[in-house]
Amino acid sequence: MPDVLVTIDGRQVEARAGTTILDACRRLAIDTPTLCQLDNLTPVNVCRVCVVELDGSRVLVPACSRKVEEGMKIHTDSARVRHSRRLVLELLASSVDMSLCSAQVQGWMARYEAVPSRFGAEAATVAQPVKVDNDLYVRDYSRCILCYKCVEACGVDAQNTFAIGVAGRGF
Repeated sequence: MPDVLVTIDGRQVEARAGTTILDACRRLAIDTPTLCQLDNLTPVNVCRVCVVELDGSRVLVPACSRKVEEGMKIHTDSARVRHSRRLVLELLASSVDMSLCSAQVQGWMARYEAVPSRFGAEAATVAQPVKVDNDLYVRDYSRCILCYKCVEACGVDAQNTFAIGVAGRGF
């Protein structure tokens, strides 16, 4: 596929047609947060921390799944993007225990000045016991961020066992 030229935060970059905005951002070493994205899994667009602003778009778009197009003008650190990422991280951290998250996620919390405590204790996910169905699957919903990585890994993207699925809105 031919390359396309896009502008990210005022810097032009050539990106392969068919690749994502996230891929183009990574070529410029722009740290774009992602929670539900893994290179070998189909993007499911559920975490929304990778959103970017795209000239001409009414809404913020997920960088993990939106394909680059010739002439795109992308903003990864606008006030609107920063506000959205802060809110997503705050809502997430107010509802689940993120104490075991990576240093990278903790860094994003600090970078976007996320204050999850502003939502109060009532925002927490309804307590459920840890479910140990077998040695392979341990479900601790107090730590589940509904990223769907486990569902995708057990599905068509990897194992094809479909051992884990989602019912309703996730729980």
